[in-house]
Amino acid sequence: MNIIEKTKEILTGYEKISEFSHCVHVDYTAPNPTNYGLSSTGDRLIKEDILGNELRQHNFVLYAVNQSFNDFDRLANSTFLLDLNYWLESQKGHEVTVTVNGVVYQAVITKLWSANGMMYSVPSGDMNDGVSYQLQIYAQYKVRKV
Repeated sequence: MNIIEKTKEILTGYEKISEFSHCVHVDYTAPNPTNYGLSSTGDRLIKEDILGNELRQHNFVLYAVNQSFNDFDRLANSTFLLDLNYWLESQKGHEVTVTVNGVVYQAVITKLWSANGMMYSVPSGDMNDGVSYQLQIYAQYKVRKV
């Protein structure tokens, strides 16, 4: 499983995710409430040791559409994003694979966290139809090339 697939699996494994969203997409978010989409926004090399092993970081944005009829709904949405961040920080040690030029390397997630959870847009222009939130998610992982 690559870093995108594993991060999606980790998110769907969060026990409270069903309270917030009911449908998981990659690079797509349906406009109706209780949907979310995990979008990959890039991967970068942080450092490399003399043996060629790498520390990499993959960046994501989680877009979620949910109800926002009143302050209670919006507070519940923001609280969910906060709780999700705390939970993500506890998710370490998950194994992933990295394929480079047809060669498969083993890797392990060393750090997973989120930032900048906020209301992003009102897709229909009407708050009663739901709003879109975004949450940046970062996954650092070590690639063993030796």
